[in-house]
Amino acid sequence: MIGKYDIILYNNKIHYHLTVRRNITILRGDSASGKSELIRLLTVYNSNPASSGVTLICEKKCLVLTEGNWLLYTNTYTDYIFFIDEGNAFIKTKKFAETVKGADNYFVIISREKLSQLPYSIDEIYGLREDVDSGRYHNPRRVYNGMYRIFGKLPEPDTLPDLIVTEDSNSGNDFFGILFPGICISSNGKSNIKNVISHHFGKKILAIVDGAAFGPEMQECMDISTSLKGAVSLYAPESFEYLILQSGIIEIPKAVTTETWNYADSVRYSSWEEFYTAYLSEETRNSVGQYSKARLSDYYRTAGNIDKVKKILPECIRNLIKA
Repeated sequence: MIGKYDIILYNNKIHYHLTVRRNITILRGDSASGKSELIRLLTVYNSNPASSGVTLICEKKCLVLTEGNWLLYTNTYTDYIFFIDEGNAFIKTKKFAETVKGADNYFVIISREKLSQLPYSIDEIYGLREDVDSGRYHNPRRVYNGMYRIFGKLPEPDTLPDLIVTEDSNSGNDFFGILFPGICISSNGKSNIKNVISHHFGKKILAIVDGAAFGPEMQECMDISTSLKGAVSLYAPESFEYLILQSGIIEIPKAVTTETWNYADSVRYSSWEEFYTAYLSEETRNSVGQYSKARLSDYYRTAGNIDKVKKILPECIRNLIKA
């Protein structure tokens, strides 16, 4: 399944407008923030659309998964957007993770818990924004007319850190090791980032992670950054391969990186990180710039190509290189 979809769901008292663009979207928030009411309205609608008093507008069919039906529905239906309320134990199982991987469906999961087995993006973790419109209406409606990202502006480094930690142990680590010689190490995986930070307590650290799949680790890293009062900062591009594709080193349609939802089929790729790696590898196959995730080839180590990637890095990162 590919594409970006608006979902409008409402009755005479409450209105939701959501947008989903990846195979996994996470909704979070405190009690009474409208999440469970969203599930209830969708359940009521699906039980009897004509007489439910609920309107659903979406290009795709939307269903609620429960403990009793999730395996049947995911094995039966394709091209659906599935919604899952928090409290369903199956979302933390290996079986569910295997089902999501390669599914021809999208999943909107309400959960305040860390779902380590699922590769979701830091940019697809949302809360619901409520507007109360009491102006012309005799009975005010609760209007959830937007989603806001839980993790907005990330803490940025202001001086050269003592240590740069990359999630990537391969090409990405090679590249940032060139930019920051002598202070760049790998955590050997996203789940180890927080352990490396803790091990180097007292040092000023910049962590560079693949934002496309770092969602499960994000809250803990943000908590560490807050507790250490800015000693830990974070740079989270979609992936290192995304940076290369954006840089112009190879010629590709701009939409590949700006409208990735139209390219990254959930059947083939469990995250956009996987898509960018596969796309870059395929586009450079049998060429002088053939890309290998295992090791950064000499082609990408040339001064000209390094400069192309440097130009698209955030200003705060480029300033560190100059330092």
